[in-house]
Amino acid sequence: MPTNLTASFSGRRVPIRRSRAAAPLLAPSAPANAYAARQLVDPALAEPVARAYHYLDVVHDAYQRGGEPRLLQSYNDESELSTTAFVYDNALAMLAWLASPTIANVRRVRLVGDALLRALAQDDGRLRQAYAADGRAAALDGFGFGGSSTGDTAWAGIALAQLYIDTRIGKYLDGAVALGRWIGRQESPYHYGGYHGGVRSDGETPQRWASTEHNLDAYALFELLAKLTKGREWERRAERAAAFVRAMWNRRGRHFWTGTLGGLPDEDPNVVNTANVPEDAQSWAVLALRDPRFDGAVDWVTRSLRTTDADISGVSYSSFCRPAGLAPASALPHVDGAVWLEGTAHTALALLERGDSELARRLLFALTRAQETLGAGQTIGGRPLPAASGLVAATNAFDTGFEYGHFPRQHVGTTAWFLMAAQHFNPFE
Repeated sequence: MPTNLTASFSGRRVPIRRSRAAAPLLAPSAPANAYAARQLVDPALAEPVARAYHYLDVVHDAYQRGGEPRLLQSYNDESELSTTAFVYDNALAMLAWLASPTIANVRRVRLVGDALLRALAQDDGRLRQAYAADGRAAALDGFGFGGSSTGDTAWAGIALAQLYIDTRIGKYLDGAVALGRWIGRQESPYHYGGYHGGVRSDGETPQRWASTEHNLDAYALFELLAKLTKGREWERRAERAAAFVRAMWNRRGRHFWTGTLGGLPDEDPNVVNTANVPEDAQSWAVLALRDPRFDGAVDWVTRSLRTTDADISGVSYSSFCRPAGLAPASALPHVDGAVWLEGTAHTALALLERGDSELARRLLFALTRAQETLGAGQTIGGRPLPAASGLVAATNAFDTGFEYGHFPRQHVGTTAWFLMAAQHFNPFE
């Protein structure tokens, strides 16, 4: 695949729509290659998809088996995050299993959903950023993940709402509604409105900044709840989130800004943050808003964030992304030698959603090369992970420009996004 992602793109728009009902239920004992019968973006993705589902299953069973509710450890043991199970990653795992709703997959989704509901009850109506990967959804000490993020909370709500759609079990909709109400209380009082970033680890102090990505997540959840409950309050909340997102549109640059300032004491939360432009706000806007006026956002990604590491081409995290360990001397157009694989999956799915199937396939097969060649020798719960199954978060270590990094470690979230993209499953719908 060329470094310029659009170099070989013919410009054709051939929609590939995935119907959830098109996937027949399989017995729990069905072999892994049974996934080949599913509606895939390309038949050649059948085996990589089967291996990726096997990875999720193995991670889910790393510490417990059977019918006990439990969460998935987000990264492999070598990441030195203990058994950290990020709420975001677990929501993505639920959605990836629902993209292929076999009896066995829906059973696993329910176990994760039940663990999230248990955590919600334990934490008095909010979800922390992460818990320990066990059936008790225990709080983690020493990692600083005790706060609650608007975006993570919205993803958990989306997953529970989608689980309700598949099962019609009321407690999952009740959980999604409770999470939606928590987000509804995070209204930003500043100029651009929307919903702020959530609360800090004390569970009370609000974050002053607001994120485009978080407001897209909240918008998608509120839209789902409006459809499922017919409640007009959800429509009003959805419009508040959408208005914030629209206000972040940079018409000249054809991309969305990351959101507003306010993360530091001397920053003004009434000011737009123009220092660093992330990939996820662009592709998720295409997936969530489904508004042709903003299709150019994903073109900005393929043009401005393209990068290549050996024979794997994809996108980097943001406009200010840089190799790990380097001082932020200046904004870089991309980071050669570090492909953000999760973002590459986001981009592939957004391209599919608007009909750009050829380029999406190229990105998907780049992801399968990463699946086959990266992450060998990593473990979960002290035991080796299956070969060529889970996808690492990045081909090489890099700094996102947002005070954290990504590394070549097998990752539940990246693998889940690959599964959704490979089956053209839009989790926001």
